[in-house]
Amino acid sequence: MKKNNIYSEKRSRIPVILMLVLFSITIFLVSSCSKEDDIPPPSAYVPPVPDTTGMCVFLTVTPELGGVEAIDFECAGPEYLFFGEKDGAIIIEYADNPASGGINISDKAVKVTQTAGVEPWAGFFFDLSTKVDFSTFPGVKVKVYSPAAGQVVNLKLEDSADGSISAETSLMTTTANAWEELCFPFSSNDSGKFDRFVLFFDFQGPKDSETIHYFDDIILDDGCMIIVAPSDEPTTSAPIPTLPESDVISVFSDIYMNVADTDFNPDWGQATVVTEVDIAGDNTLKYENLNYQGTMFGSPLDVSGMSFLHVDYWTANSTGFNASLISSGPVETPHAFALTTEEWVSVDIPLSEFSSVVDLMDIIQMKFDGTGTIYLDNIYFHMGQSEITGPTISAPAPTVPETDVISIFSDAYMNVGGTDFNPNWGQATVVTEVDIAGNNALKYENLNYQGTMFGSPLDVTGMTFLHVDYWTANSTGFNGFLISSGPAETGHAFALTTEQWVSVDIPLSEFSNVVDLMDVIQMKFDGDGTIYLDNIYFYIAQQTEPLMAAPAPTAAAGDVISVFSDAYTNVAGTDFNPNWGQATVVTEVDIAGNNTLKYENLNYQGTMFASPLDVSGMSFLHVDYWTANSTGFNGFLISSGPAETPHAFTVTSGQWISVEIPLSEFSSVVDLMDVIQMKFDGDGTIYLDNIYFYN
Repeated sequence: MKKNNIYSEKRSRIPVILMLVLFSITIFLVSSCSKEDDIPPPSAYVPPVPDTTGMCVFLTVTPELGGVEAIDFECAGPEYLFFGEKDGAIIIEYADNPASGGINISDKAVKVTQTAGVEPWAGFFFDLSTKVDFSTFPGVKVKVYSPAAGQVVNLKLEDSADGSISAETSLMTTTANAWEELCFPFSSNDSGKFDRFVLFFDFQGPKDSETIHYFDDIILDDGCMIIVAPSDEPTTSAPIPTLPESDVISVFSDIYMNVADTDFNPDWGQATVVTEVDIAGDNTLKYENLNYQGTMFGSPLDVSGMSFLHVDYWTANSTGFNASLISSGPVETPHAFALTTEEWVSVDIPLSEFSSVVDLMDIIQMKFDGTGTIYLDNIYFHMGQSEITGPTISAPAPTVPETDVISIFSDAYMNVGGTDFNPNWGQATVVTEVDIAGNNALKYENLNYQGTMFGSPLDVTGMTFLHVDYWTANSTGFNGFLISSGPAETGHAFALTTEQWVSVDIPLSEFSNVVDLMDVIQMKFDGDGTIYLDNIYFYIAQQTEPLMAAPAPTAAAGDVISVFSDAYTNVAGTDFNPNWGQATVVTEVDIAGNNTLKYENLNYQGTMFASPLDVSGMSFLHVDYWTANSTGFNGFLISSGPAETPHAFTVTSGQWISVEIPLSEFSSVVDLMDVIQMKFDGDGTIYLDNIYFYN
């Protein structure tokens, strides 16, 4: 029974209904979801007849959910497996609260165990006795306890008699191994429609290992923010190609005759699911759950007479993908796509990117690799100029705080006044200011050279970088110059990538040996072709790694058991990077002459000792950490079993922080005479040093 009812305190609500009303919950693993739609199908089931032997008496009728009542799963009787199972894929248990306190002081919660190999969309549901009334409280709050931040939790509402009547909302967890409350917005128009709750943890995420989640306290609320979910598939077809067929060798397109006998799904052991789908009447390749995917040609292609590989792509969730051409050997080389989400992007890749490695007279295969779901169309080789002449999307929005910026040209900042972007220096360049997807950009057409004059000299000595975003379809090279009085000038040669926005940060040290950074009077670009420019500004770089070493420890060596520190003799044989399937990249780096562990792209990272450590005679675990971007991370001690428990670090960024953790935080769960491993989980990049136990 709850010690306090936080909902009564918040809204003066009546005691939770499950203290008064008897209910039972029927649940079913949703495992027949259509992969074509990536949307869980309506649930269809025959409710099982529960075995009521020994169960809590409240499990005999279904619950109601009102605006002043919560489903809280408290019970005075014995623990009972009241949800039922399906193929052993998901196990639902009535369990002890894993971390009672804070926002959840319940004694009990619901434990959800997803076993390895369960489908990415696997979930479960339970039924209510009446349809939900959203007229007063148009949202649903659920407390969840997840093993990681950044996991998608999907709540779908259905009519139990007709699962095609449904509505759903997805939210993302923001913390690991702690209770948080997710607020799922619905509409008052949803009232009277739904009496089934379907819940998905780590929705569409990889299920390659067992994971455990908890949830508790489901209640209606009127404070949920309405979030517009991103589209997960295109609603319009890819752009129609306009090149004549005689200039094209087509691999996949409805517009051209494609090369014969191509196998778009050879068995290379990939996890990718390949289907051909109809998008607004156009055949489109869909690569779902992409890791890599091959395409094999019936006979080798000679594309040596072509100039470009054209690809149209669309994605809602990829974090990166590449295209490779492969010739006999095999030999291959990739092109990394600059990603834009939720719109069709047309890319023309110069074949010169591949020709130094790949034999263009003997293309036997193509390959895409990356993440997420990718839609592809109009894959073909073609001659001559790129079809794309200008950007269709705006330059990336800057993220540097305005206080750290001196801006020349950008919609994101207040620009310096009185700048002349087209002084008459006798140039052939035609300068215009154009709108690109609602954002002003400079267009330098027929560039030979082009100056920019400031209303008064700029002092940029307090800045560290010059930032420029550029886009070009046809330039073969261009340079940017700073000019001070004299005149004195020096340039930066841009490394060219075509047909996408490229963000460049040029250290001002490249200019300072010639140019007086206290007296910058002009800028200049020279080169050829047509260049689009945006977000031209000077800025102070935010520190991304420590410049100083961690503080030197002062504890006497005789009082220390050291895991990682230059100050002490460390325990021998420690493996700082065991293969636990983590995404974290571990390196040992030199910071001001001091060896330091760097955890890059942290999700979790283990440390294994060669033999168990007995730290029962120690009082504290010491850790020094530094981070520029982590939003939270935890440290664990692990003893045989395994048994583990975490310490949540309070994150301060941009400086070394020394933390002394009492070993009493771990000893109620972990055997301090038998510490076999350590673990950190969280996000961002973490630098660690001076990890030791001491008395």
